[in-house]
Amino acid sequence: MRTSSTIDRKINSLYVHIPFCEHICFYCDFVKVKKPQDPNVIEKYLDKLEFELNEYEDKLDEIQSIYIGGGTPSCLNEEQTTRMCSLLHRYSNKPNFEYSIELNPESVTREKLEIYKKFNINRISMGVQTFDNELLKKIGRIHDNSIAINAYKLIREVGFENVSIDLMYNLYDQTKQNIQTDLNYINELKPDHISWYSLIMKEKSVWGRKNMKVPENDELFDEIVNQGLKELGYIRYEISNYSLGEKNKSIHNMSYWNNSLFAGVGIGATGFEQIDGEYYLTKNEGNILNYKKEFEHLSKEDYYFQIVMMGLRLVDGIDISLDINKEIYDFYKQKIEEKIKDNLLEIVDNKIRCTERGFNILNEILIDFL
Repeated sequence: MRTSSTIDRKINSLYVHIPFCEHICFYCDFVKVKKPQDPNVIEKYLDKLEFELNEYEDKLDEIQSIYIGGGTPSCLNEEQTTRMCSLLHRYSNKPNFEYSIELNPESVTREKLEIYKKFNINRISMGVQTFDNELLKKIGRIHDNSIAINAYKLIREVGFENVSIDLMYNLYDQTKQNIQTDLNYINELKPDHISWYSLIMKEKSVWGRKNMKVPENDELFDEIVNQGLKELGYIRYEISNYSLGEKNKSIHNMSYWNNSLFAGVGIGATGFEQIDGEYYLTKNEGNILNYKKEFEHLSKEDYYFQIVMMGLRLVDGIDISLDINKEIYDFYKQKIEEKIKDNLLEIVDNKIRCTERGFNILNEILIDFL
């Protein structure tokens, strides 16, 4: 399946999955395991990561970002953290490089933060979820808001100038006042970036396996979140992502949404790679010490749909002045025109994007493109 933009593309970003957690959150369906008592298990996992990175040879030499996620990467001890960062150091020692790591508030320490800085990590993403202590208990988090606030202040004190926090809405018994409380803390702390997602009950989560349901307040809370963040000076640039100014948009996340190639290492990690001009989705399947990369070949139609699915998440949408996106516009022209008539899509400045109404029902729009 060759199209006009398939030859000699470079991998743009790298995702590294650390599956270990001190505690398993009820809503999480990412690949994770309880942190083992035996440190040798983590050492063997890091050995596996090193082997996997070496298999890429020089294919990662031109990446522009690394994101270490989980799981809970910050639950590694100092020695393990140093080893993990050492494995990645060869890629990050370059200008204008975005290097992120996910932290949970309860495992933030000055010592680990200083290790991150030593190895060029320059962006922290901290999972707060909410600043309401009662809601934190209900969703199974083991920190409270004072721990999150103190961790945030320590991150700033150590010298990190690019800090993102993750929040959730549509939680159990959550009220408009709870959302306003979160907005008040954002106004006080002023993180550079916010990812604020609606709780979705995933089948593989603890709650999902129990068939628990979430309240149906998505649109109400979405409106409150968007208006509240706008008033605080944040730019919404993707369905669930907001930045204080253009410079704080996540370079790494943008690579997922703008049709860049990315690699994933570690159990459960996914990627989007090109081999001999053909596109593949990759996923590491197996268990933490014995997994292998599975490849799913994308047909032309699959590839086009992926670009639409990811690109319409962006507020700016899909730039149809680019050759590959022109092909997509021609391929889906009838469907696009139907959605424009329904006031769900629009073309502005040569970009196909969702209208405000369309943004709220993006999944329904995408079903018609399948």
